[in-house]
Amino acid sequence: AFELLTSDATRRAFQLDREPASIRDQYGRNIYGQSVLLARRLIEAGTRVACISWAPDANATWDTHGNNFKKLKDELLPALDRAVPSLLNDLEARGMLRRTVVAIMGDFGRTPKVNAGAGRDHWNFCYSLMLAGGGFKRGYVHGASDRIGGRPSLNPLGPADIIASIYHCLGIPHDLEHRDRLERPYVLCPWGEPVRDLMG
Repeated sequence: AFELLTSDATRRAFQLDREPASIRDQYGRNIYGQSVLLARRLIEAGTRVACISWAPDANATWDTHGNNFKKLKDELLPALDRAVPSLLNDLEARGMLRRTVVAIMGDFGRTPKVNAGAGRDHWNFCYSLMLAGGGFKRGYVHGASDRIGGRPSLNPLGPADIIASIYHCLGIPHDLEHRDRLERPYVLCPWGEPVRDLMG
């Protein structure tokens, strides 16, 4: 880990000005787009995991309890819509998408009903996420919700199923057991199973 942090390749990865201006524009000249570009550069430099936290304001960026629709239209979705396809296209062009898992998700969904402040509140009963590359099927939609997006109506999955599937695509058994310094056993993902329908 220390060698990775101090390597010349890692140092160069942080020099975003080495990228052509057109590529930087393509990802979006904002903190999110440039962070996604940096993630791609870090993966190229040998980093095994890159995590982009899209919530700098006390975890409130996507927490749209008020003014949901305007915030999505004017702020959140345009940046996401630039960064995600740019990343996937770049990984594909570099021959890296097949060995890189891209997971775009949050920790819960939003209420199907709009509140009095034109917002949507926390909702953990039904929500969507996106998995790409690394062994996941292309263009595949798994499951469905009821007509208002309130509850699953077909092939529901839980968070543990998603995590187990990601571990599977990374070549790590989800039921791998680790032991701490006191020899207490911990299973990596004790619940859930890899979902074979998600995999290509």
